[in-house]
Amino acid sequence: MNLKKSLKPIKKKLSNRDKPFIIIRQLYTHLSDLSNKEILDYYNVKNIKALEQHIEHIKKILKNQIENYKEELEEINGCFCMDSRGEFKYLYNRKKEATDQIEYSLKTKQLKLILYPCPYHCGWHLSRL
Repeated sequence: MNLKKSLKPIKKKLSNRDKPFIIIRQLYTHLSDLSNKEILDYYNVKNIKALEQHIEHIKKILKNQIENYKEELEEINGCFCMDSRGEFKYLYNRKKEATDQIEYSLKTKQLKLILYPCPYHCGWHLSRL
């Protein structure tokens, strides 16, 4: 019997068990020096199974965020308001984003802008003064 061959399934099982820890250390460099036990403590889980469940939960949250982001992009692309040059206007989904842009344009380009609600969508447009 070949000992090396017989240990291969055990080695594979052990490497699969450590895979979540390896991935976490690669993605989150601030955790790269922690032991497996310290990583479990960091995520407040008791075992590898619970850690894998936590990772799946995070994946679902990220997937939802990406889907929501895609929906926001579709809303932005769906606005047909045009400026004086006949170009489509940018639609800001949040008033804060628009006011931040007003401040940035004033500071960097000395360009004065005003904020107004889009007449067709839930969002905001900017216009020159």
